[in-house]
Amino acid sequence: MIIIADSGSTKTNWIIYDKGVVNGRIQTTGLNPNFSSASRIMSVIGENISPMVQAGQYAEIYFYGSGCSGAYLRNKVSKTISKIFPGSVVEVNSDLLGAARALLGNTRGIACILGTGSNSCLYDGEKIISNIPPLGFILGDEGSGASLGKRLLADYLKGIMPGEVAKLFGKEFATDKEKVIKEVYRGEFPSKYIASFVVFLRENLQNEYCKKLLTDSFKDFIERNIMHYNGYREMKISFTGSIAWYFNEILLKVLKEYGLTAGEVIKEPAERLMDYHLRK
Repeated sequence: MIIIADSGSTKTNWIIYDKGVVNGRIQTTGLNPNFSSASRIMSVIGENISPMVQAGQYAEIYFYGSGCSGAYLRNKVSKTISKIFPGSVVEVNSDLLGAARALLGNTRGIACILGTGSNSCLYDGEKIISNIPPLGFILGDEGSGASLGKRLLADYLKGIMPGEVAKLFGKEFATDKEKVIKEVYRGEFPSKYIASFVVFLRENLQNEYCKKLLTDSFKDFIERNIMHYNGYREMKISFTGSIAWYFNEILLKVLKEYGLTAGEVIKEPAERLMDYHLRK
């Protein structure tokens, strides 16, 4: 049995492969170890994944997660999963390595994540050899849902957003400055809250303000991340994540403007990661 987990800030996609077929696709909440305690991780996996595995059944579990770039947090997740599935092989890696393996397999290139947060790396076909730190939604995360949502909220509350757009925004999101400040500065998951407003961009993509906001954000991502990798002009640049997927037309147009070569754009890496490990 092979179990793949692709865990972002918002959700975790699980795929369970046994006896030659995929017999389970499950979605749970995100399990970023920066925010989820060991008991929370154990509870989510115990309730949703354990029933799919027979007691004592051997499994290879590959967990790729946001927040799993450092050894301490990877060990936290690994120990927790091993308690649930004793005797199984457990490998925990960053969501960025998962993106690189899913997008590039064993070839060299630049792999990017544009979801609630953003990240990128230079991958040599086996490992990540360079990573421009994303720095989170306060200091970085250009091109991400959190970055886009932050700009939307700020433009609306400052009165910068064009009048007709602001009217639509205010009608859909009955929010005010006090509520926003509370959620952003005192809420439990501020980046997810901020990113939740990006649905407005999808619904109003024909509006020039929305197109420009997306275009500028993708340009920021390229200029502050992609352009700092050695040889970036000679390599394909591939993307995974909801923002890249839903706004791929604008993203690919921006890449072309910079004279860059686009690789693949996929919504989620879990299926590709299963293929990667089956080949192994």
